[in-house]
Amino acid sequence: MLNMFSRAETPAPAKATAPAKASPEPLRLLREQPVATANANPKPAARNATRTPNVGQYLHHLQHDLKSYVRAETVNAVIGATPGEIQRVARIVAKLKGRYLATLMDLGNAAKGPVGESEVRELRRVREMYEEVELGLTRLREAVEMGDLELDGVRGE
Repeated sequence: MLNMFSRAETPAPAKATAPAKASPEPLRLLREQPVATANANPKPAARNATRTPNVGQYLHHLQHDLKSYVRAETVNAVIGATPGEIQRVARIVAKLKGRYLATLMDLGNAAKGPVGESEVRELRRVREMYEEVELGLTRLREAVEMGDLELDGVRGE
């Protein structure tokens, strides 16, 4: 769809070579001729101007194409997604969140003493794992809602 917005590149003009010894007459003729600039693009014809989309139209087509590309790539990449698989991802998110909260609470244990760099690194690692998988589950939900990911055994709306 977006190929209607592309146009052919204008070739750069060829460089002219000057003769070693030129007579004044040919040089005068060269100076009087108009010089074309290297980046000059031809003006579009009047009929093409009516077919040229505005920014809003272009962005609308781009969004439509993007949705089509995502849907096609998801269909090619994800084979046989089931509700059970998404439920397992949700359970993993819950376990990781529990581990993160437990690690955080261990920092508050009075018997442990001061908090060191290794404890903070471990807390960061556990939090990043939880947040990454939670973000993935959110993206799965969005893909199902948008129709990009079809679930086996679930009827579409």
